[in-house]
Amino acid sequence: MKKFTLLFVVIFIFQSAVYAQFEVTGSDDFGRLFDVTYDANVPNKVYAVTLGNHIVVSEDNGASWDILYSLFIGQGASIRDLKLSPDGTALTFSAYLPNSSLNEIRIYDIATAAIVKSFPLPNRMDSAYVTSYDFYDGDTDILLVDTNFPVGMSTEGKTFYTADGGNNWNMIYYTNDHDTVFLNDVAISPNNPDKFFLTRGNGSTGVDGGLFVSEDAGQTWEEKLPGIILDPISFDPANHQHVLMGTGISFGGTVENLYKSIDGGENFNIVPITWTAGILDCINVIRFNENNPSQIIVLEENEIAISEDGGNTWENFVYPDDDPQSYYYGLQASYNPQNSEEIFISANYVPLFSSDGGETLSWSKSPYFVSTGNIDMYLNGANANLYYGVQFGYVHRDLNTGTDTPYDIVPLNIFSNTPGQTQYADKITPNRVYTFSSSFMGSSLRMSNDNGATESELLMIFANRLTAVATFPNAPQTILAAFGGFERSETQLKRIDFSDINNISVTDITLPSLDYIHEILIDTTGKIIMPVGIEVYSSMDGGTTWTNNSSGLDVLGANDLIFDLQRDALDNNRMALASSKGIFMSEDGGENWMRKTTSLVFNVAFSTETEGAMMASTYSSEFSEFTLHYSTDGGETWASINNEQLLGIGSGSSSYLFGENSVTAFIGSFDLGLVEYTVDLNVAGIPDFGNGDKEIAIYPNPASEVLNISLKNSRVNRVTLYTLLGAKVLDREDTSRVDISNLAVGTYLVRVLDSNRKLFFKKIVKQ
Repeated sequence: MKKFTLLFVVIFIFQSAVYAQFEVTGSDDFGRLFDVTYDANVPNKVYAVTLGNHIVVSEDNGASWDILYSLFIGQGASIRDLKLSPDGTALTFSAYLPNSSLNEIRIYDIATAAIVKSFPLPNRMDSAYVTSYDFYDGDTDILLVDTNFPVGMSTEGKTFYTADGGNNWNMIYYTNDHDTVFLNDVAISPNNPDKFFLTRGNGSTGVDGGLFVSEDAGQTWEEKLPGIILDPISFDPANHQHVLMGTGISFGGTVENLYKSIDGGENFNIVPITWTAGILDCINVIRFNENNPSQIIVLEENEIAISEDGGNTWENFVYPDDDPQSYYYGLQASYNPQNSEEIFISANYVPLFSSDGGETLSWSKSPYFVSTGNIDMYLNGANANLYYGVQFGYVHRDLNTGTDTPYDIVPLNIFSNTPGQTQYADKITPNRVYTFSSSFMGSSLRMSNDNGATESELLMIFANRLTAVATFPNAPQTILAAFGGFERSETQLKRIDFSDINNISVTDITLPSLDYIHEILIDTTGKIIMPVGIEVYSSMDGGTTWTNNSSGLDVLGANDLIFDLQRDALDNNRMALASSKGIFMSEDGGENWMRKTTSLVFNVAFSTETEGAMMASTYSSEFSEFTLHYSTDGGETWASINNEQLLGIGSGSSSYLFGENSVTAFIGSFDLGLVEYTVDLNVAGIPDFGNGDKEIAIYPNPASEVLNISLKNSRVNRVTLYTLLGAKVLDREDTSRVDISNLAVGTYLVRVLDSNRKLFFKKIVKQ
């Protein structure tokens, strides 16, 4: 099992420093990255964006990745259109949050690891989003940006230009003023900040296509190639008068072609390339190699065209099949400045790497994917199993060996409008897992005794979700399963006996009230305890009669819910529940409850190893960001690990593995895949060298110029500094003196790897 993104964050809890380790550990068989872009100066350094709000970086040509930047503007935020700045010193991107005014172009300075400039959209209050943008090569204060925005049930587009870093904007194009024709791409001439190119797509009035060219910063326009749907435009870096353009998606109205101009866009000729017919027949990307402009690559829907002689001759490589592990619908291409034969191609499904100029491609793997469904675990004796969702199926991980095995994975080229599959680990029987998938034809509850290799169907039901499942400890072939729909009144509870797998018995259980059930607990006596909506009920007769045990939960109202209910394995009388109004505790087996926290919490867990240790999570929702909480005193007091400390991840599922003095949260994130966040609860502070058996000293602290690192029994191999949000700001090898004079004033975490491959960590203050 590969491990990616090793970051360490210092968190202050109860006035003592506690160490936490953040790792991305999901299988790299499902990773998806986009806008893969080479650094202009550092060999084999590559940047990319996830399917969400993170920029990642590789220092080894994509073999491994680290998180470089997290976008903190709210849940659902995404980074789009990542590019290297014209001078190669920065990354530019669109920061987007749906249905908000927080939509802008940002510039991330590579050297200082900081956002140095933001360009809020002039029409951001219209919930506008960027469709394309271009900075002038000689000045990043000059920006051309096209936006779309909703108007009722339709969409409109406006294009803006600024020459002063966004202080003032001019609207230079509006779809309603130009036959409702939308733009596909915008560009500023590399050697003339007043010369604009707009490639036009489709409209709704019978007018389509054309290239608009302006010589006066958008005040007047001249149209070229009227009626032809156009999309990407690119300039020869060796001669800016040479321009290439490709046709876009036209649905039959435009013949697919690559066009070339040798006079700065005054005249265009068709480049004689024979294209293979596809479905969309569109050209998406045209890329010159900046360091060897005779190399050009064109990414089409189902083929790649390559020229090694400046466009005089071309060779096509056709990909006739829609293969999610190979090329389809290229979105970006980037040449390695240090090796002209190496190219990264961002395709519709996965990133691809070529070591022969684009002739052959291989899937460049990473662990960054959307984790769907839920995370669950089985922990008992020698068996330790983790189940996490991906691509509408799930992966089983043997926590003893680290082996990942996928089940029910849906290929990326198969569209599904179902919510995917949910999996629950049986807490009594090792290697048993229950899966639930819904469809318009009905939903299926299945059971597997070998982690998913073989399955048996237990029930077909018309329900949208499986919300809870529990096994009778003294009858491990019998379970209670709760199902839910879109309304609270659609909840169903069923007793399923599969002792005879060929003659399964299903019994409906009458509920004390119709409301959502998110957890079921059954003890060795057969007693059932479960939340129903905002109340807790128990039954001693298998669900025939119910007792309300909701004393102390009066604060919960009609719009609230209980999301989780757990019993302390080390104290049978202690219980906890997580709700929309916080965590409640019971010391009498669930008879009475006391409120301990006040904010939304979705799950809660007791340590199986250490008395008093607890963990909880707040998931990403319309009202909350993903947050971890923990307690070391049995839930009396709680501390939170906020979303910024968690690098801005979004998640709707988590599970916990407790050690004697630590806890690891397994988190199914929305764009980083499976994340492990381990908190060492036993560390009271960072030790100093010379005190007992301590092995490291870093001094002076605070420091303003130089940090000195002293090790007792080894030498320094590598020193890395991180901000407290996890951004890497400095990395040095084979030195015990580190110059920090260029760092901003603040607090940093120092990571030291010694010659014996041992890791040390210390918090320092830069004055």
